[in-house]
Amino acid sequence: MRVMWGCFLLASFLTALSISGALAAAKPVVLQEKDRGRTVSLQVGQKLILNLRDPASGGYTANPPVFAAAVLRLESQEKLDPPAQQPPRLGDFGQLHYEWEAVGRGETDIIVNIYRSWEKKAPEEFWRVKVWVK
Repeated sequence: MRVMWGCFLLASFLTALSISGALAAAKPVVLQEKDRGRTVSLQVGQKLILNLRDPASGGYTANPPVFAAAVLRLESQEKLDPPAQQPPRLGDFGQLHYEWEAVGRGETDIIVNIYRSWEKKAPEEFWRVKVWVK
């Protein structure tokens, strides 16, 4: 009876340990402008969140991000207004907010390009990161 009880406790402990490990792995990776050029690793099913300043103060518009759809799925993208402040901060046009889910193993770059509508040159690279999904 003691052996069975011990086995039950050990199995319960190992199950709880694996569940807590899975929950820890499921935490989203949050990136900001300062993370430009980094390489990040994700697991399939894990979220990636990106918050960038809106470059509109320089007259720029951001193109949709470029990435491999076989590796990441873009779940949402939005422009967030700047926080309400008195007096308002000049040149603060808020943030660009993106959320992805890792859907397949592999690697991809996430690239955000910006452009000015009146300029004839090709869009400029504003932000890039390499993502590995295991």
